[in-house]
Amino acid sequence: MNKEKRNLFVLGITLMLSTCVTTAQWSSNEVLDNIENTKTYNAVVLAQKNRNLSTFANLVALSGLDVSMGKAEDYTVFIPTNEDFKKMSIEEFNHLTKPENKTDLIKFIKWHFLPSRVMKENLKDTQIVENQGQDEITISVDEPFGITYVGKARIIKANIEASNGIIHVIENVIQPKNFLRFGR
Repeated sequence: MNKEKRNLFVLGITLMLSTCVTTAQWSSNEVLDNIENTKTYNAVVLAQKNRNLSTFANLVALSGLDVSMGKAEDYTVFIPTNEDFKKMSIEEFNHLTKPENKTDLIKFIKWHFLPSRVMKENLKDTQIVENQGQDEITISVDEPFGITYVGKARIIKANIEASNGIIHVIENVIQPKNFLRFGR
């Protein structure tokens, strides 16, 4: 195993172990509330600053997309909480963190990004979002209650402005309409 693969493997194992640690109950309203001016940080750095979003931030780093996303401008990112990653099967999560499956990890991360800034109120019911030209994700909005879903992931905290985009914290990982389980 070469040095890069070994480092990725160690990072993956560390990520898996840190994700399995039970965290205290928290409120979605507390996400990034300790940051005085979120607009001074890029979206990836903001995710790294919150312990409830650390699994996604670590997966972005493991994928190698953290550098390009840190420099990218005007995008939207839907970030699942650490609790949502615990809902994935161990096999599925392990698959994503293995160095030989980096392509699947990159695809998984890209499901959570849109190439433009989109505020929650601009997401429309039955809207289809094409992500990277290959997967379709359906938006659904329950107007009377103001609840918005991206795929089957409910937005629980919206419109967090970063220096280079918008963050929406979601409750669940995003899975495209034609989602096939990894490794199967």
